[in-house]
Formats: sequence, C-alpha cells, structure tokens
Amino acid sequence: MLRSMKAKHVRMFIAGLSLIVSIIILGTIPVWVERQKCWEICVWKHVCLLQILGGIFLFVGSIKSNHWLSLPWLISACIFIYTLLYKSVLYFYYLEDRLLMLVPLFLTIAGFWCYFVFDVFQDFLLWHGHINLSN
Repeated sequence: MLRSMKAKHVRMFIAGLSLIVSIIILGTIPVWVERQKCWEICVWKHVCLLQILGGIFLFVGSIKSNHWLSLPWLISACIFIYTLLYKSVLYFYYLEDRLLMLVPLFLTIAGFWCYFVFDVFQDFLLWHGHINLSN
C-alpha cells in the first residue's frame, strides 16, 4: 500500500476509479468506434460491466473490512488488463486514423491497472499474514 495513506482509503479510491474508467469507456464506445470495423464491440461492454461489479465489491469490502470481497475485483481487473492489451495490439495492426490514437491510452491504463492489482493483492496477502513487511 501507499505508505502515506490508509489501505482502506486506497482501496476505496481504486474502486471509485475503476467505476469511473469503466463508465467512461461504456459511454464513449458509440462515439469513437465505427461499428463496421469493430464487430467485437460487445467484448468492451461485458468487460466494463465486470469491472463495475468488481469495483462495487471492492468498495463494499473496503467499507466493511472484508478482504474476500476484493477477489472479484482482482479477477475482473486481470480480465480488464488483458482486454486492454489485446485490443490495443489489434487496433494498432488493423485500424487507422482516430482509433490508432487510443493505443497509447489503453497501454497507459493497463500499466496503472497492473499497479492497482499488485497493490490490492499485496494488501490481501498482508491481511492474511502471508507476507512480511520487514523492509
């Protein structure tokens, strides 16, 4: 966890950010995607809905101090990262113009999400006593 903040607040921030990013992606899909070029658009909807549900579980788990509720978010975040990386490679090779500008954005979001997954998983292991912070 970030040393200057409580773990509970960091998890709540990550859950809120997860909700915001997923809602933004769901809200802007019709704007930046041309339907005839991206027939797999339903994948984004499913992954973002999973991420929203996982964010709700993480938020509730942070409030109630139930670390088991962070596991659905960890699973959905890994699926979200995989989708971001896979779609950025696909968009880089098969699309042009406007959508090509999204590739660096997807990679940046995936990088931040990897750190968030590491942070929440480390907190989960710390809660169970599997790691030692004697650094």
